[in-house]
Amino acid sequence: MLDIMWGFDSAEEYLNWYHLLDAESQDMADVLQRMIILETMDEMLEEVSDNYTDIKSYLKKFML
Repeated sequence: MLDIMWGFDSAEEYLNWYHLLDAESQDMADVLQRMIILETMDEMLEEVSDNYTDIKSYLKKFML
């Protein structure tokens, strides 16, 4: 399913395909989409956080 999702060139193509899926497949597509978003966010935050090493070391004091 992920290969199909990557194959779309636009959000419109994705949404057209998504609306043709049954409820279970839509749930799976939702989970995959969230996983992709989270992975992208993690990468972006890692890049940004490298610029804030002082803040990161301070915040580590409060991590459980």
